[in-house]
Amino acid sequence: MKHLLSQDDGFSLLELLVAIAILSLAIIPMVASQTTAVRSSSKLSEKGYAQIVAENVMTELRLSETPPTTGTIDGAEIFGGVPFYWQAEVRELTPQKVISISLKIIKEENDKELYEIIGFRKSI
Repeated sequence: MKHLLSQDDGFSLLELLVAIAILSLAIIPMVASQTTAVRSSSKLSEKGYAQIVAENVMTELRLSETPPTTGTIDGAEIFGGVPFYWQAEVRELTPQKVISISLKIIKEENDKELYEIIGFRKSI
């Protein structure tokens, strides 16, 4: 038996265009959410690196033979291929003979602070 094609078989061009338009409207928010997720992941990774850099610098300052001098100290470290700048404010707490070290990690000079840590060590 022969099957004859009629006008009702398949999709029309208009129906295909409407289906593609609906599919595009559904895909756009998904792509936007993926972009947001990638940015958030990148920022978390950067903050994690900043935390590691802060702990490393703080450990160096606390374990050095001579305590750091009172005032502001700064420097730069490269971790994970990313340059980080740090600034430490050193204060002497005289009655206790202890030094307070407030350390801030900044990604680029004069940019926003990524991480801050405070440590103490005995003064001489």
